[in-house]
Amino acid sequence: MAITASQVKELRDKTGLGMMVCKQALIDSEGNMELAIENLRKQGQATAAKRAGKAAKEGKVSIISDDSTSILYEMNSETDFVARNEDFIDFIAKLGKVLITKKPADLKEALQISSPELGNTTIENRVTELIGKIGENISFRRYLKMDCDPSSEKIFSYIHGDGKIGVLVKLSLEKSDNLSSETLERLGKDLAMQVAAAKPMAVDRDRISDEVIAKEKEIYFTQAQQSGKPEKIWDKIVEGKLGKFFQEVTLMEQGFIKNPELNVIKRVAETEKEIGSSIKVLSFARFELGAEG
Repeated sequence: MAITASQVKELRDKTGLGMMVCKQALIDSEGNMELAIENLRKQGQATAAKRAGKAAKEGKVSIISDDSTSILYEMNSETDFVARNEDFIDFIAKLGKVLITKKPADLKEALQISSPELGNTTIENRVTELIGKIGENISFRRYLKMDCDPSSEKIFSYIHGDGKIGVLVKLSLEKSDNLSSETLERLGKDLAMQVAAAKPMAVDRDRISDEVIAKEKEIYFTQAQQSGKPEKIWDKIVEGKLGKFFQEVTLMEQGFIKNPELNVIKRVAETEKEIGSSIKVLSFARFELGAEG
């Protein structure tokens, strides 16, 4: 089959490899992008593929919260000019107020909400009206609701780059009287910034799917076979590479961005010692403007 220039560019963007290497990998995989990446990794030519390819989208990622809920949502426009349009910005603010009041479960439900704040029409219809007024395609593309128990849990948020990245991190405490402490606030902000900068896949290794781990092991085993090293140490090679993988993609094992000599586990432990309470990182969410997934 014919391999297009756009396919080659996409593979180059995802792997950082040369044009001819990428083209040949796509030819060998008959145009299957994921298989091409997997084969390149088995050959040792590519590191783990970027987990989210960026699309050509403008707009803004926003967060709105109350005591028990935080909402992360993304509005897209075709151009940065419209992303700075007053009507577009005003709609995002009004949309946030409606979302935190109604707390829909998902994007599909959110689009059907109507409110006086939006002229007593549905969010979906209001977006359509805005498209007609502005003269450019816009979309309410992503929505995520994170709830917490205010008696023992707290959600921390972070917006980077005026809406380029938005992050939520939920923590729980054994001793609830520390929920409002400045020490915990610093930790929450640090962890949210960590997620924004380091793009973890999961909180810890226990929350990475068996399917993902099996695929990584398969790739590392193929690399070990091709390394020229004795077969008796192949399993050790695989385990070593898998350990490095967990350090790269799990929040708790990543090097702490403000002090690479610590990992996040130790950063959390410092706060636990300071406030005299155990802390659990329950979950996180991360939206990057224009990113897929």
